[in-house]
Amino acid sequence: MNKIVKNAEFEGEGAHTGKWAKIRVYDYTDWIIFEKDGKAFPLDITKVETKWATNFAHNGFSVSTIEHLLAAFYGLSLRGARIVVEEGSEIPLLDGSSKEFVNILSSTLERFEDEDRHWVIESPIEIREDDRYIRAIPSDNFEIEYTIIFNHPLIGKQTLYFPFTEEGFIKELSSARTFVHIRDVERLRKNGLAMKRSPSGVIVLTNEGLYNGTKLRFKDEFVRHKTLDLIGDLSFLRYKPFVKIEAYKAGHRLHIALAKEILTRGKLL
Repeated sequence: MNKIVKNAEFEGEGAHTGKWAKIRVYDYTDWIIFEKDGKAFPLDITKVETKWATNFAHNGFSVSTIEHLLAAFYGLSLRGARIVVEEGSEIPLLDGSSKEFVNILSSTLERFEDEDRHWVIESPIEIREDDRYIRAIPSDNFEIEYTIIFNHPLIGKQTLYFPFTEEGFIKELSSARTFVHIRDVERLRKNGLAMKRSPSGVIVLTNEGLYNGTKLRFKDEFVRHKTLDLIGDLSFLRYKPFVKIEAYKAGHRLHIALAKEILTRGKLL
């Protein structure tokens, strides 16, 4: 595991509120805890909502779009972090990926010896909603196979197989950006929501291509980002699961539902 030895700061617009957000990240020995105005709110999977993003709300405190930051923590195998929310009610979107979180946090980390624990399950777990599903199968490693289908000429059907390693997460997933259609951005802005200006790099789709000359970082960046989201949502497990996860047209709600099932039915060894 890694621990944070130098505090980190992140700020920028929120994806859905369009308001400025600022957080500071410190080391913490017991996984993830949020702090606001001197009050502490330990991360709790039973206090999560998953409309458009992964949002945490408890005892009057709320913070939204936490998945990209949590993916960075989980992908870098942090032992824990204390997140002080100084401005806004959202985690800064930055470029829509985990890249900046990973780049800055990586320079603050120190490896330390710790008991290597992991989740195991005795039998497969499957959750379905219509034609969408997510399942976990016992394995000797942590591996993901994710398939998405979108009716867009740049996406179509994409499948990614990803055997988890910290190095692989940094190189292959952390810079994959979120994507949205321009009509959804315009609709949200008319209602006073969404970002006031497009951040560099967020993928905005038009009917036929990409808005404003955006270039993809990977040909299959769309499915890579969905896999990044899954890793962020699995961070509620704290420790890695030794399972193969197969996700088909899944999303935050199914990701969180699977994490809950692993916490309920799995064993931590």
